Amino acid sequence: MSLAVITGDLVGSTQLSTSQYDAALLALKTAAHQQVGSFYSLRGDGWQFAGPKPDHALRIALTFRAFLKSQSDALDSRFAIAIGDETMMPGQDIQTSNTATFVASGRLLDSMNSQILMAHSSGEYAHAATVLADHISQQWTQKQARTILPFLTATSKPTQKQVAADLGVSRQAVGQALDAAGFAAIQSALNAIETQAK
Repeated sequence: MSLAVITGDLVGSTQLSTSQYDAALLALKTAAHQQVGSFYSLRGDGWQFAGPKPDHALRIALTFRAFLKSQSDALDSRFAIAIGDETMMPGQDIQTSNTATFVASGRLLDSMNSQILMAHSSGEYAHAATVLADHISQQWTQKQARTILPFLTATSKPTQKQVAADLGVSRQAVGQALDAAGFAAIQSALNAIETQAK
């Protein structure tokens, strides 16, 4: 079985207020709670997630970003994705894990430049798709992040009408936010990646 590890750290953490930092950490924990896997924070502004669905790694990273940006435009993180041929045991404490996939994810994070906030250690097409998705999603506003978030959940397919009702806005407003967020292109890319992996 393969394993996906995402290592990240908050962008501009030293400029965040205490309330912003707490909101960011809560957003990350909430996002992780909706995934199959384990999460923990480390080194103050750093965090790590490990899960058994490597084909969903990019979707998970984008979900984390959407949770952050839905709280505030000031919140974001870097995301270093690594995939390995490992098995994650139930209840495994990832704080003490130092296998090849965890090491690869951490090293990728350390090597990323300031312009790229999301990268994939597999290189080639996986990295290309990740960098392009990063470029699009870095521009999400708080409104766009809140709108796109329900559509990133792989297990559900809400309608625009349902999301509009939940957010208390019109269906047209949902459609406009999704268009501005580049959701159609992102969703097509995610579907292609996840379908190919099956």
